[in-house]
Amino acid sequence: MAMPRGRIRGFVRRPTPQELSELGATEHLSLTPREAEQYAQILDRTFAGVDRLDELHAPTPPLTYTDRDPGGPVDDTEDPFHAFIRRCHVKGAPGGPLAGLTVGVKDNLAVAGVPVTNASRTLSYTPTSDAVVVSRLLAAGADVTGKTNLDDFSTSGTGESSWYGPARNAVDPTRSAGGSSGGSGSAVRSGAVDLAIGVDEGGSARIPASFNGIVSIKPTQGLVPSHGLTYMDHTIDAVCPMAGTVELTARMLDVMSGHSDRDPQWVRGTAEPTNAVAALGEGVAGLRIGVVTEGRDPALCEPGVLAALESSCAALEAAGATVTPVSIPLWTDAWAIETTLLMHLAWLNAQSDGAGYAHLGEVDVERTHAFGLVRRLEADSFPPFFKVWLLGGRYLHDKYFSTYFAKAANLRRALTAQLDAAFAGFDLLLTPTTPQVAPVLLDRPAEDPELLARGTTMVSNTCVLNLTGHPALAVPSGVDPETSMPASIQIIAPRWQDALTFRAGAVVEDAAGVMPGGITAQPATRPEPQPAGSR
Repeated sequence: MAMPRGRIRGFVRRPTPQELSELGATEHLSLTPREAEQYAQILDRTFAGVDRLDELHAPTPPLTYTDRDPGGPVDDTEDPFHAFIRRCHVKGAPGGPLAGLTVGVKDNLAVAGVPVTNASRTLSYTPTSDAVVVSRLLAAGADVTGKTNLDDFSTSGTGESSWYGPARNAVDPTRSAGGSSGGSGSAVRSGAVDLAIGVDEGGSARIPASFNGIVSIKPTQGLVPSHGLTYMDHTIDAVCPMAGTVELTARMLDVMSGHSDRDPQWVRGTAEPTNAVAALGEGVAGLRIGVVTEGRDPALCEPGVLAALESSCAALEAAGATVTPVSIPLWTDAWAIETTLLMHLAWLNAQSDGAGYAHLGEVDVERTHAFGLVRRLEADSFPPFFKVWLLGGRYLHDKYFSTYFAKAANLRRALTAQLDAAFAGFDLLLTPTTPQVAPVLLDRPAEDPELLARGTTMVSNTCVLNLTGHPALAVPSGVDPETSMPASIQIIAPRWQDALTFRAGAVVEDAAGVMPGGITAQPATRPEPQPAGSR
């Protein structure tokens, strides 16, 4: 019979009465010396229960696919677009719907045995289990062949904040690959991988899809499990498939989607896997499509982007859809709402050392420990957006008693209701994915104010759907004649009707054509590589 470990003393060091007095003050409690002594004794007994947790171990799923090479960093010759932080190899199943395909995993998602850096100079961490989506892709036959570059802690839209240097656009390496999942976008467009996983909190997978001329979908909130992610907030985080075609993206979504009890996202009901591939050939005849007026404002969108939108609308009409304008009044206020929420939610998530509160999913204890060390010992190395959230969230919490969080939460509900009301008259909604094509990257170091100003110019149409939870598919819609860079449209469906977006996406792709892979601008034309950690 197995004997208990019988630890001689518990791990949790007991607080002194003086420490409790100081802790009480931070919680607006005025403990008398006698009360502090009493609560020290009470907590001594209470923490005996906490000590017991060190004797108990919750089971974690075993690794099914153990043929793993953690690999290492790559040089510019191997990776001319800075798409990867690390090349590795994890062999998937010998058969399945994705057999023989390679996948790059954004480096804020867990692949067991491969370090997670979050593209930050702070402490990296090596997980011992795979993110749910990684497990599902391996089971479907895909091989993981790299961890892709991203903005530092996923906090911008250009890629320029990555500690490893920005990923470069595979169409024109002098331009941004987008953010925060820029490495995933350039890896797919350049042909370095067949598939990639992005993560989207305000457009962070759809923006790189738009800038690189590939396809991605931000699924319905809760459809794709986010377990294994370096979280921002469980109501906003979205793990997204990215691929070169609508069909490959649909195949990825079908594999990645569906309920997992390891998922920290909370949804009403159990999410069923999609069958988006089956919808590809159904066409759009009879569908009612609304073009969001606020999302196509000429004061916001570049002419080439609007021209590509009009071409896509014409293709959808020619295929039998009815395309008419629709107004979503709160659309233009979505970024103000999300910024207010993120200052509270990201700050609160940081207080839990990255685990988040009030969810029933699996928590990676080692990741929580690592984040806790980073937050306390290396916070000065956090990227500028993270610092804004920490400072702004604490200030609004302390000085305004979280009333702005409450206002933003209610406005989020109102915005969601406006989209739901629009779907009473339309089957799909349409906007440009980003209002501009990929901007030219900075060729010099920049201070935080400039990085902050550059990092959100592209989120106006994408961030809306992170707030409302509706699915949004980004599909190439053409090429801007002035810059020769890709343009993209965003196809939005009612919640849980993700497959419907692919019906329209296939029509647009047929009209615009599949964007060619491979290098279209020689690496020698880009600026000289910057040292690791440069901006």
